[in-house]
Amino acid sequence: MDNLREHLKLYAEAGGKFITANVIHSVWADETYQSLVEWIRDKNGSWKFDYTIFDQYVQLAMETGVDKAITIYSPIPYGEAFRYLNEVTGNYVYERWSPLSDTFKTNWTIFLADLKAHLEKKGWFDKTYIGINENGPEQTLAAIRMVKNQSKKWKITYAGDWHSGLDTLLDDYCSIFGKEPAVDDVKKRASARRTSTFYVCCTPPKPNTFVFSPPVEGRWIGWYASAHSYDGFLRWAYDTWSTSIMQDARNIHWNGGAGDCFMVYPGATSSVRFEKMREGIVDYEKIKILKRQVAASPDPNVKRLIQQLEQHLQTLNEEHELKKEKLESDIEKGRQMINELSDR
Repeated sequence: MDNLREHLKLYAEAGGKFITANVIHSVWADETYQSLVEWIRDKNGSWKFDYTIFDQYVQLAMETGVDKAITIYSPIPYGEAFRYLNEVTGNYVYERWSPLSDTFKTNWTIFLADLKAHLEKKGWFDKTYIGINENGPEQTLAAIRMVKNQSKKWKITYAGDWHSGLDTLLDDYCSIFGKEPAVDDVKKRASARRTSTFYVCCTPPKPNTFVFSPPVEGRWIGWYASAHSYDGFLRWAYDTWSTSIMQDARNIHWNGGAGDCFMVYPGATSSVRFEKMREGIVDYEKIKILKRQVAASPDPNVKRLIQQLEQHLQTLNEEHELKKEKLESDIEKGRQMINELSDR
């Protein structure tokens, strides 16, 4: 438990805010992804749910500072595969529940009602999101309808391509870099009190945080988040390790670049690319603080400097080549601007 605590603290101290909680087995079609909730079917065919491990993990994460939100993954796992424990036989049963099926709606409605009651009892419901991951509009809409039919109070987050038809249905929308909303769309979501973030994973090739990526790309991500008016950034993945992680950084699941599945190492051990990404997060937060202070400043020189910074950030939205030297130059220019603003 102490090792896990230190591991989560590393994430929290870099700005990590969301607890990822898998509540079904094999969310990403791999046996390494165990559920924090045990689904149990008794002799009468009724459902029971064991939240013991879920509660322990969420509580520990919150104690380390990861306490803004909980993401529940996921009504639609890869392959639509579900596993539950048959209480009579003691064996696991594997089934496929299409989000368009009555079986899916019935079983998930029962689970969500039970989960909602449990979260309310723990005082966690208001910070919980149901997470839907990289599914097409038809499946995603079916899952959203099911969740909202159970209770309109549920919040929903989605990671995938930008689809304007999903915009107003999602409390948090996390778009893959390169298939994103326009800045104006992000600002409209903010005015409606909806959050918007973006992510990278095994794609795109650039910008990214692979082992072979120029480290500056990790820092540039934070600057881009600021330029695009995003509320944050998601990286797949923080700590999906193979048994040979200390010798082999290659992707253990699919043809993603080396380092795609992890940013840090066992034993709460950081990496150059994680630290560079952390630097970008610090820059992002500093820009937010400066913008708040500038709004209250009567100094015309401060107003001029923030305008210059905004213009510089706009060039990041227009960046396409992502060459190492250009990214380094743009970040250094931006750093000089925020340092001067800080002095003012």
